[in-house]
Amino acid sequence: MYVRMVFFKAKAGSSDEIRNLYLEEVIPSHKTRKGIRFVHLLENVDNNDEGISITAWDTKGDLDIYEKSGDYQKAIDKFKDYFEEEIKVKSFEVVASSDPVILRLF
Repeated sequence: MYVRMVFFKAKAGSSDEIRNLYLEEVIPSHKTRKGIRFVHLLENVDNNDEGISITAWDTKGDLDIYEKSGDYQKAIDKFKDYFEEEIKVKSFEVVASSDPVILRLF
């Protein structure tokens, strides 16, 4: 399984807009994606202007197909007016987990 994490700093007061856009557009658009395991939006408990978007994928190929489709960039573009600074993107391979590899939330 592969996980991509997008770290962001939101402009002050824009957390509600980010959360709503994520719920209305990002999560529904991922439900039909081949290989998607889950989509989560995290807010820092001490400062809700800091957040992380996490997506998990069956294979690196599934993640690559999504990124190459242009849909990832379209999603980022919808949020760009809400970000205080440039996002940081990191990808990881899950090498150990307490959950079965077959776990799916959609």
